[in-house]
Amino acid sequence: MKKRHYSLSIHITSLFLVLTTLVGIVLIAISYHHSQELLAVSAKELSNENSRKLESTFKVRAGPILTTLDFMALNAVIKERTPPVEAKRFLASANLIFERNQGLVALFYGNEHGEFFMLRPLHDESSRERFEAPPNARLMINFTKAEGLNEFHYLDHDYNRVGYKKTNDNKFDPRVRPWYINADVDGEIRLTEPYFFYFLKTNGVTLSRRSADGQEVVAADFTLSSLSDQIAELSLSKTTQVALFDTQFRLLAQHQSNINLDQEIESVQQAVKNSLFEPILNRHSTETLYEVIERDGNIWSVTLTPVWLNEHVRLLLAEAIPQDELLGDLLSMRNRQISVAMAMLVVSFLTVWFVATKLSTPLHNLVQLTDNIARFDFKKTRYPKSLIREVSNLTESIELMEHTLHDLLRLLRETASNKDFSILAKTITHQSYLVTRAETIVLFSVNEKERSFEIIANHAIIPFRIDVNEFLKDTAWLEKDLRQGEIVHLNRSDNALKKYIDDFYNSDVYFFPLLNRESQLVGVLLLGYERAITKEQSDKHAFLKELLSFAEIAKENIHQMEQQKDMMNAFIQLIASAIDTKSPYTGSHCQRVPELTQMLTKVAHNDQGYFPQFSMTDDQWEELKLAAWLHDCGKVTTPEYVIDKATKLETIYDRIHEVRMRFELLKVQAEADYWQGMYHGGDATALKKTLEDTQSMLDSEFEFVAECNIGSEQMDESAIVRLNQIAQKQWKRTLDDQAGVSWIEKQRAGERQPLPVMEPILSDKKVHEIPWTKGESPQDVWTEKFVLEPGKLKYHRGELYNLSIRYGTLNDEERFMINDHIIQTLTMLGCLPYPEHLKNIPEIAGGHHERIDGKGYPRGLNEDELSIPARVMAIADVFEALTSSDRPYKKAKNLAESLNIMTHMATTGHIDPKLYLLFLEHEVDQDYAKMFLDAEQIVPIDRDSYIQTVKAHLKTQF
Repeated sequence: MKKRHYSLSIHITSLFLVLTTLVGIVLIAISYHHSQELLAVSAKELSNENSRKLESTFKVRAGPILTTLDFMALNAVIKERTPPVEAKRFLASANLIFERNQGLVALFYGNEHGEFFMLRPLHDESSRERFEAPPNARLMINFTKAEGLNEFHYLDHDYNRVGYKKTNDNKFDPRVRPWYINADVDGEIRLTEPYFFYFLKTNGVTLSRRSADGQEVVAADFTLSSLSDQIAELSLSKTTQVALFDTQFRLLAQHQSNINLDQEIESVQQAVKNSLFEPILNRHSTETLYEVIERDGNIWSVTLTPVWLNEHVRLLLAEAIPQDELLGDLLSMRNRQISVAMAMLVVSFLTVWFVATKLSTPLHNLVQLTDNIARFDFKKTRYPKSLIREVSNLTESIELMEHTLHDLLRLLRETASNKDFSILAKTITHQSYLVTRAETIVLFSVNEKERSFEIIANHAIIPFRIDVNEFLKDTAWLEKDLRQGEIVHLNRSDNALKKYIDDFYNSDVYFFPLLNRESQLVGVLLLGYERAITKEQSDKHAFLKELLSFAEIAKENIHQMEQQKDMMNAFIQLIASAIDTKSPYTGSHCQRVPELTQMLTKVAHNDQGYFPQFSMTDDQWEELKLAAWLHDCGKVTTPEYVIDKATKLETIYDRIHEVRMRFELLKVQAEADYWQGMYHGGDATALKKTLEDTQSMLDSEFEFVAECNIGSEQMDESAIVRLNQIAQKQWKRTLDDQAGVSWIEKQRAGERQPLPVMEPILSDKKVHEIPWTKGESPQDVWTEKFVLEPGKLKYHRGELYNLSIRYGTLNDEERFMINDHIIQTLTMLGCLPYPEHLKNIPEIAGGHHERIDGKGYPRGLNEDELSIPARVMAIADVFEALTSSDRPYKKAKNLAESLNIMTHMATTGHIDPKLYLLFLEHEVDQDYAKMFLDAEQIVPIDRDSYIQTVKAHLKTQF
């Protein structure tokens, strides 16, 4: 049965009919108000009278103490910087004040030098024991200095010293105490905040003032228990509670409040907060404050009245009086009136309560349910209905809003979190189904190359078999409307579908356009329904359109990110290719290392034996790929002839040709000597033999020099000696060696030598030494410390120096330039602004020349300091270099030779043995060989032998 809904005005009218009964309550309320005013006035008058009594009592009792402070402030005794042991009249006056004021526990004064003088009475045995005084002592003088001096003088009834004690353990400085700081130069007496007296084990306050010249401050200590005795006289009855506070509402004295003043200040303040005085705490007024509080079944009138002890000292007097004791008769009359009124009020209240409950219950339920919206915690809650028409309509609207926001935010989160448009497309179609319940949902995207639509995601119960490209071509107006951002609706009766009616299985179809920021059509979402849609489904279309607007932005952002990422990857690969292309002898190195690095990293990623905790995310794979492509980017700074140096004398060209010409010249000279001897009538046979021997020796020596230039084998000491002997041969130079050269080379060559000049056939000249230019030295540009050490020279092109290289073709200076490429890589990569997921690129790319034992370069990092990807790249770099067939200084090694070397490296701290073991066990070398190595390099290998060797090494490490 359908529920009937009534207008809210009907309920309000019913409520007003019942509320007429409240007229009587208003009259009673007025009477009650007047009685309360009378109560308040009576309580305030009583409190004001008590405050005047307290002021009078305090002035009578504290007057001598205030006078004493004034007397001390003007007394010459306090000017003395020694204890007033001899000032008996001064001591007698102080002792008299102590005897007449039991609450006064000490008189003292301090000066700006940090000296402190205290007079303390010793009236009982406990006080003498506390201060270790002689039995006949009646007064104690304590004198201290900030530097540490601490003196105690004990005096008897006649003020003669009967005891003395001195130590140097004083840490008390009066100048930092509140009573000293509070004392102003105006000479007025001021009161400190209550604090705990350490020696007396009770709380108290201090009165202080400055001397006439402002150089000293005199003060007196009071215990709060003495104030409690004074305010006890103000109590109106046995149940009246009285308390005295300072201006910070710290309790100074109390009567009948059951608060122990001898406990810690914090405990006292907590007890005050739980007392009857809680309503007037922390309230300030120049007039008396009045509050009413109910506690333990009794109603109390609580007042707070300021009490002025002097111009600068103000206290606050609080009183709590039971109302039945204050105005008993008036309360009795008032209570009778209230009883009658309450009886009438109950009847009216029940009526109002019944109507209000019916009115407020649905609204209350609605508030509770909509609390989720206020906290952005949207849920698909089913709201209860109400009999009130307006409330029912409001409930339906809020329910629809919450459900819509729930769907929207969920879809936005899923849309924004997608980085792959194919996943985003599936999300869009799936959520479109959840929102609209359409039987056919297909998402088309524009293929930019072919300029046609293709299906990206299909979520269809009823298939859509029409070719959308052909359909749009036949209905040009439809595509035009879509490009303008309009939703196009077609049904089976439309002419546009007559041609395709046999392949059209829906009742209605809707085309939703996806436009980018430039309003270009980049996609179409098709919704098809089996039968005519309901109003609820139609309402969801507006929501779906808003969702698609976010999807459009997300699609474009994903597309732009993919384009930027593709461009960055292509640019990085372009740099690597350029580095490889720079030298014909290192071609494809920067392209092969990434492949091998990814092969071995994938093995480590899947391994559960040696690296069970290691795994790679998609972002880390991207980071590794970029690092591998950039691992040798520093080689762009390395001179090409150093990278390509195939012989020891090679620079831009091979200088062995210069040496050959010198030998040719010596051979020609030998022939000239032969003919000259013949001309002078020498022995033809002897001269001929000398010529042949000389030329044969020169041929042999040049052949040796040429062999040394190759650098294929390690030179022993005998070869070095022979090379130096050959270098002693001289040839005659008759032309200026500085003619036709640059000014820089002239500057290095030094002074010209007079011609002709005899020179060694192999020489290390000054012009061969190229120093570091100012500011170009590695130490001048490095931003951190590296283990590589550059030589004194940038290049050394000396002929004898280079030919004497014992192994390979590079001298120390050139080897540093080669090794420096990794520092340049770190420097270049370290300057780039990386997103968070690519921040480890410099570490991975710059670590492939480090060693596990920490003896590598450029930083000398060990295994614990190197990431697994960096260690993987070190193996990939070594294996590629060993098997490469395009190095000028060595021939390509086959698999057996390469793995022999790498096994040795794995067992001697060069590369990671565990990663190398995975390299062997998973036959990564074979996969790489099929892709990049020549057929003659792929030879049989004893894989088990290598594996057992590495495993045996690993056992020795643990």
